[in-house]
Amino acid sequence: MNEFPPGRQSRLFRLAGVLGMALLLGACAGRNAPSDDQPLPRLPQEQLPSGTTQAPAPPPAPKVPAPPAVMKTHPRYAPPPQGDAFWDPRLGVYVVDNKELYYRERLYYRWDQGWYCAGRIDGPWESVDGPSVPPGLRSRHP
Repeated sequence: MNEFPPGRQSRLFRLAGVLGMALLLGACAGRNAPSDDQPLPRLPQEQLPSGTTQAPAPPPAPKVPAPPAVMKTHPRYAPPPQGDAFWDPRLGVYVVDNKELYYRERLYYRWDQGWYCAGRIDGPWESVDGPSVPPGLRSRHP
């Protein structure tokens, strides 16, 4: 016993099929697809299909420039207020006017058969003991 006439029954089956397909496609279309700027997630090795391997990408090598032998300034020590100077990293001081005159932390240093220091480029100069001289300068004139 059939409750629906034959033409109507086939239309109901088609309508049910179309509605089912629409629901399936709607569910797929509702998922967020990864955008171009987001990397795709990597699967762990045990979840990969058999016979395939996924090697980790090597990290990019950082480019580290070689430190220059002479720098105009130092990030920690301020340059001298008087005279043209550059930072010499080997000595750990500023070299003033390309002379045997040095500067670090508000003091000028010079060698004249012993170390002398002054708060100004033109003095007054005072004799200073070796431990008070920056280490790079101490090794220059022991």
